[in-house]
Amino acid sequence: MRTLILAVVVLLPGSAIAQEREQPVQELFLTQVVYPQDRHEVQLTIGNLIDQSRDDRAALVPFTVEYGLTDRWQIEAEWAGFTQFHESPLANLKTARTSIGTKYSFMNIGGSHVHAAVGMDVEFPRVTAFDAEDEGEQGVEFEPALSMAVDIGDRITMFGSAGLSIEKQQAEELLQGTRPDDRGTISVGGLVAFRHVTLAVEYTNRSDDLPWRLDGSPLVTPSAIFHPGGHWELGIGMPVGVRAGSRMPGVAWNVTKEF
Repeated sequence: MRTLILAVVVLLPGSAIAQEREQPVQELFLTQVVYPQDRHEVQLTIGNLIDQSRDDRAALVPFTVEYGLTDRWQIEAEWAGFTQFHESPLANLKTARTSIGTKYSFMNIGGSHVHAAVGMDVEFPRVTAFDAEDEGEQGVEFEPALSMAVDIGDRITMFGSAGLSIEKQQAEELLQGTRPDDRGTISVGGLVAFRHVTLAVEYTNRSDDLPWRLDGSPLVTPSAIFHPGGHWELGIGMPVGVRAGSRMPGVAWNVTKEF
């Protein structure tokens, strides 16, 4: 978290008043974005995150609905299906979790090229979706998150997000000064935006989006996000573990439509 904030301070332009530019992406794979939905705008996203780093290959299929209450404040809900597979990553899906949440964005803070967003999700995992009892989340979780981004020129953006997952009992202990067990998720990266495609790279220390591998290898995820028009977005990525023995590339894709 300190590294993320320091990077923003260093890159903060000190003079020019920034004009809000077009959003380079609607979604990334393992990083929370700062960009909000416009007022009364609906966004639907469906995707697939496939983990091939272990013999028991697994996949998560999230479906998300986002709605803009204002141009800066949105609400959202998500359902995610989970499967372990040998051939098809879409076969035998079981409900893994559902969640509801909200996010508020601060764009071009103080007339600068810096953006930020704060959010909170409440997640309801289904523990029986995972085979091993010691994997996955065990109860209702509260997930506060902070996202930041810095625009560099007309095409480049550096971004990052930090989040924490804590159960109700842990939240009460946190208010009493007890440090939570969850060490948090930090993701950083950069993107280059072109007219019809955005190229991005994310580094994630761990990912709550892959709840069966919370203690697995950090991931590097290069991706290409295509903008064919008509408020559609198609993203294709390749999450790769950085530790020895977990470097078999996975596959990630999502399709986004705005109304």
